[in-house]
Amino acid sequence: MRRSFWESVGKSKPVVFTAAVLSILTAGLAAAGLLSASDSKGFAHESTYESYDSGFVVAQPGSYDSVDTAVVKEIDADRQRITFMNVETGRYYTLDYDGTTVIQDKYGGSMSMAQISDGDIVDVTFLRSKKKLSGMKLSESAWVLENVKKYSFDVLARNAEVGSGLYSIRNNLVVSSEGKEAQLEDVIRGDVLTVSGVGNSVYSVVVEEGHGYLKLSNDEYLKGGWIEVGQSVIQQITEDMLLVVPEGVYDVHLTAPGIDEIRQVTVYRNQEVTLDVSDVKVEEPKVGRILFAVSPSDTVVSIDGEEVDISAPVELEYGLHQMVAEAVGYDTITQYIKVSQELASISLTLEKSLEENDSYDNAYDIPSSSVSANELSSNYKVYIDSPSDVEVYLDGVYMGISPVNFKKEPGMHTITLRKPGYVTKSYTVQIDDEERDVTYSFTDLVKEDSGTISGNTVSGNRSVSGN
Repeated sequence: MRRSFWESVGKSKPVVFTAAVLSILTAGLAAAGLLSASDSKGFAHESTYESYDSGFVVAQPGSYDSVDTAVVKEIDADRQRITFMNVETGRYYTLDYDGTTVIQDKYGGSMSMAQISDGDIVDVTFLRSKKKLSGMKLSESAWVLENVKKYSFDVLARNAEVGSGLYSIRNNLVVSSEGKEAQLEDVIRGDVLTVSGVGNSVYSVVVEEGHGYLKLSNDEYLKGGWIEVGQSVIQQITEDMLLVVPEGVYDVHLTAPGIDEIRQVTVYRNQEVTLDVSDVKVEEPKVGRILFAVSPSDTVVSIDGEEVDISAPVELEYGLHQMVAEAVGYDTITQYIKVSQELASISLTLEKSLEENDSYDNAYDIPSSSVSANELSSNYKVYIDSPSDVEVYLDGVYMGISPVNFKKEPGMHTITLRKPGYVTKSYTVQIDDEERDVTYSFTDLVKEDSGTISGNTVSGNRSVSGN
């Protein structure tokens, strides 16, 4: 005898049918918002089906199994990935992020990923197996020094002087410039930094404002004169000079006998700008008289390297001059003076030295290539061995084609390497005062990209791009 479908179902599988119906009802009520998650648990337990563990775990928003303090090394916004450096081990690792990743400042306020920068020290939570970033918060234990202009890094000794503080440098220090990885040796005097660390250690250095290069062309009438680039650079003009200048827009003041002109230039980071001065106007040099009042009375005053008689007014051409005032038992004063009127007076008072024969440069930031306060008595040399066949500049002054050597002058100096078709590179070096030769070998220069502008030529107030 044939039974109907419903009769067959009703008599053979009554429990399964009931469980199935309850399951469907539960899903429908929950979807309609009429049944809470806690209410649905009772229905789920009445199922006669056996459960099993598939090994699949759904990553819920906010879930994590690992906690770390790290430095943000690189953010890949297109692929939504961040590379971190563990502050304790120095190990690098990469995590993916998405819209569920929680980002906070150190006070717990919400932030966006666009507000996170390379070099930030953060506390992160993540799922290790899935390499999924769950949360990221600016670390409360980290300190940040912004707009840093006074600093000194000793790469060999692994220590740093930042502002008025002394710190140690971690081996895996994160250094970045314009969102790209850089080296600590790339940082030179005049760069503006953001420095971050934890405790007494520096973990990251970010170059906020870098440097470019300024070169003069058709400057025959200016040799021996002076160039002032804003308040950043003051230097005597020499043949084939190449100045390292902080990036920015500047008034360039050029002075020489019969020449007093101002031009404007824009210096871009890691790029070279050439200032064409072929159209400078040479006039009859103007002369001003300077009256000196100095103490002690036996002070010897030299102007541009020559001793002058200060018992009477000293005649000087208009423009910039270098003055040195010295007396036995007193600190030497070395500074620039600008002559711009027919009659002017200068008053100088030297202070007694703490130790006899001590001397110092004052706060006028005099280039070491112009004045050396601690010259070596013997002819020890600095050798630049590599890379070869590149132009070498010491504090902007052309030294020759490498390999090259020049007289050793102790102190902080900037060595610049240049070659057409390659990216110009500068290094800050601390030359010791020991009686021995010093040899430097630097990494090879990098070829310019096809789209890189190797130099701008500026004439007057107009700028023309060119390779």
